Amino acid sequence: MVVATRQSDSMFSSGRLLDEDKINKALNNASELGAEYAEIRLVSQTTNTASLKDGKLERAIPGEEIGVTMRILADGAWGVHSTSDISSIPEQVESTLRLAKAVAARRSSSQLPVGLAEVPIIEDVTHWRSVKDVRDTDLDTRIEMMLAIDNEAKDHENIVSTSTGWSDEHIHTELMTTEGMNRVWSFQRSLINGMVTAREGSDVVSYRMRHGGEGGLEVIESCDLGEMGRNARISALRLLKAERAPSGKMPLVADRDLTGVYIHEALGHPCEADLVAAGDSCLEGRLGQTIGSEICTVVDDPTMRGGYGCYPVDDEGVNTRPKNLIVNGVLTEYLNHRETAHRYDLDPNGGARAQDGLHHPLVRMSNTVIQGGTHKDLDELIEESNSGFTLAVAEAAR
Repeated sequence: MVVATRQSDSMFSSGRLLDEDKINKALNNASELGAEYAEIRLVSQTTNTASLKDGKLERAIPGEEIGVTMRILADGAWGVHSTSDISSIPEQVESTLRLAKAVAARRSSSQLPVGLAEVPIIEDVTHWRSVKDVRDTDLDTRIEMMLAIDNEAKDHENIVSTSTGWSDEHIHTELMTTEGMNRVWSFQRSLINGMVTAREGSDVVSYRMRHGGEGGLEVIESCDLGEMGRNARISALRLLKAERAPSGKMPLVADRDLTGVYIHEALGHPCEADLVAAGDSCLEGRLGQTIGSEICTVVDDPTMRGGYGCYPVDDEGVNTRPKNLIVNGVLTEYLNHRETAHRYDLDPNGGARAQDGLHHPLVRMSNTVIQGGTHKDLDELIEESNSGFTLAVAEAAR
């Protein structure tokens, strides 16, 4: 099976999908009916997923999805309507406004009314164009690149199973608001991954690998896929011989992947201001306090091109920027969107992210970065520890 048509020639490839005149009329109608604010956001996604199991094609699914979400703020509460039918949006203004007013009427005395921090009103078009548009990649090429991993990963008698996966997406977003915001942006992500399972006697281990980021086919081409498969095979075989780690308290030097998991869970999520507002964060009320080592500085950076978590504009139309979560151990900033920025009297910092066009934006992380320290390299860091362990890659399993 080969995809014969170029997906970049599809309806989702370029141009506007929203009828600006009709959307402006719908937004004006919302204002005339009493809305404090209204927005209409469209997201179209062109996607491809494929997978091999033991070197054989298991599935290959191209897709094109579109979703539109309208949010109306009235009496300090949100009304939200989502649909895949673009033409029906203007007809839903009155019902969505009524929903917002109904939510406001049921607000308890302990709940604060919703307010939005002010942001620059921008009209522009931003396309992060890939070097090689991933939508022009046919299935044969995807299979060939997955096989480059698989052929090396399975090359040992103790390797009992391999699986390899591919996913890519082209994301196109349009946003119009009653404030006059009118923005269009797009970007791509590409990812290849795999898993190797090894067995010796009754011991069975698995090792996972992945490579990807923002961009098109060039992202996958930048990786030596054969080496990726070899390294996974070698790591799986080493795990079969590995001793169990001792228990107790001891120094630990963790690699970037494992450290990334820890910092994502232990710091990134607690810094999301919507969780702070809900009382679900251990960092509530701790801005300006020392919460970590003075050698530690952590930044959330959606502008870091190539990272899987980067994006040009957040889903409320706010320009992205690096956010200094911890500076020398001090908590200096939350991730926020316009609602939480208003609540905590902070500047919006581009942290609003929606799952797709059928969901409203939440506060979520992008690329989490731990700034480098004073050590020259890993060897120097290890030399300072008289004993302990180095720990690498959180995706190995036994």
